[in-house]
Amino acid sequence: NLYPKQSVRNEFLQVISDNKRGTDTLEELALQYSYGESITLDGIAEGSSNTFHFHEQYTGKDHGKEGFDAHASMPHFAAWEEFVKTDPFEKDPEVFFFKIIED
Repeated sequence: NLYPKQSVRNEFLQVISDNKRGTDTLEELALQYSYGESITLDGIAEGSSNTFHFHEQYTGKDHGKEGFDAHASMPHFAAWEEFVKTDPFEKDPEVFFFKIIED
């Protein structure tokens, strides 16, 4: 989960869009790069504006870590890292890794 400051929302969305485009078109080990903004659905979920959820899926050794490491070495990811250095978040990002256990 990412929580960008309102003041950098447009820049955040541009950097993320560029990152997705680079991931989808240049990374052979990337299976999925999806993101969206939290919303409220009456009776189902209480959303929070300017809260973004990501699902990235990679293949390769060590449950996809090989693919993630390749992603982190790409120029579009470097642009993300430069953005992160500007202190753009209301609170720290929450990052989770998991392995797929379905058949």
